[in-house]
Amino acid sequence: MLFNSTEFIFVFLPLAVGLHFLAARRSPTAALATTAITSLAFYAWWKPPFVVLPLLSIVLNYLLARRIQQAAPATGRALLIAGIVANLLVLCYFKYSDFLLSIVEGRSPGVPDVPLALSFTTFVQIAFLVEVSRHPAPIRFPGYAMFVSFFPHLIAGPIVRWNELGPQLDEAIRYRVNWTNVALGLTIFCLGLAKKVLIADNLSPYVGLVFDAAAAGVPVTGVAAWGASIAYSLQLYFDFSGYSDMAIGLGLLFNLRLPLNFAAPFRATSIIDLWRRWHITLSRFLRDFVYVPLGGNAGGPARRSLNLFITMVLGGLWHGANWTFIVWGALQGVFLTLNHAWRSWRGPGRASPAGRLVGWLLTFGAFAVGMTFFRAPNIETAWHMVAAMTGFGHAPVAELRIADHDGWLIAKGYVSDVFVRTWLGAHWTVLASLVTAVALAIALFVPDTMEMVDYREDEPHSNWRRSAWIFAWQPTVPRLALIVALFALVFANINTFSEFLYFQF
Repeated sequence: MLFNSTEFIFVFLPLAVGLHFLAARRSPTAALATTAITSLAFYAWWKPPFVVLPLLSIVLNYLLARRIQQAAPATGRALLIAGIVANLLVLCYFKYSDFLLSIVEGRSPGVPDVPLALSFTTFVQIAFLVEVSRHPAPIRFPGYAMFVSFFPHLIAGPIVRWNELGPQLDEAIRYRVNWTNVALGLTIFCLGLAKKVLIADNLSPYVGLVFDAAAAGVPVTGVAAWGASIAYSLQLYFDFSGYSDMAIGLGLLFNLRLPLNFAAPFRATSIIDLWRRWHITLSRFLRDFVYVPLGGNAGGPARRSLNLFITMVLGGLWHGANWTFIVWGALQGVFLTLNHAWRSWRGPGRASPAGRLVGWLLTFGAFAVGMTFFRAPNIETAWHMVAAMTGFGHAPVAELRIADHDGWLIAKGYVSDVFVRTWLGAHWTVLASLVTAVALAIALFVPDTMEMVDYREDEPHSNWRRSAWIFAWQPTVPRLALIVALFALVFANINTFSEFLYFQF
């Protein structure tokens, strides 16, 4: 069941919210248990047998957490380590066993049949075990089960910590319908849905055409390769940030505030800043549970660079069992190391407007190059694309004459045939360029969803916020009319229910 499906929007969601508050009339515990059950039903919609795994994981991790809290310090630490290892072993078995075997056997890895959301639930429960070992507190099973399985964040995050959601579950006021939260939550949900349907899904065909051609060994031009990589960067952003917005909006329907996951990352003028804004909850998890335990910033620049590199490689591997993700993570580690070295050499001080522009171009360009590996099905395809991006690729003239495949008769009036045949290529068109440019302009200049609605949390790097100007949300009739019109436009454009990109990770 997808957030962008009619059965979810018009059947499951009203039913889940209604049952939650109906059960809350009896007790908060009843509401928590009811929503945990509906969330597991949401999970089981894809493949019912797989629901046994998260159910067992929730029960066993809860019992382990209780045992850790009751044990002596030394025993508690041993149980914590055993719990972390056990959770990781389950993840490795389902997600990485075939990849490891492919290395031994010298073959290409297959596509593993991984239970949905296993990576996210594994990280959520590891963080939970660590937190309760450090800060013992009473834990009720219905609350914990609902915390892990809560359907808005279950499939693709945000990666929620117990200290963020757990305390909210103990507040009685959250078990009464709050119509302000309902209005705000539905607004955020609709804006996230618009990102997915109107922008991300419309970029997908242009991205697929170029990457599929490269995967088939067909030469592509540099413009096509750059265009597809930039378009995919934007597609992933609008798809995943749209999902995160929808998750936050759904959380508000239950009077629960989920953490921010994106903070206008494409405005960043350094790769360091971009990673503070992109998939914030994953970056924070990798920082707290990988980078800091490795030593973090201690030990000098060389040790910091090594820690960054290891952290980002593991972050890449978390996304999937493929060499492309490992290379992508390694690239991010190199980019971050170079950025830190530049900052150390340049020293403190604010960059000039020209310097910020150069910084943005380098940051966005580096990110797009990395996304080439992230999107490519294998290393060969990625290098094929990178070769074209660096000027070593070409496209045969005979194939370039089909550049009007999408209905834009480019060679017959809009652009000269020579221009099309020698520059754009058979797999990239003027229309593709315009759609990508519009998406980039929206990412850069239109206020982010969280700026529009002024949704806030503890933000140590909050300099990303800009005035929402005319886009600022207010609970008024005219704003309601605009949201209803936007929803109608989105609904009219839902032709097929495409999955969110992060479901595959």
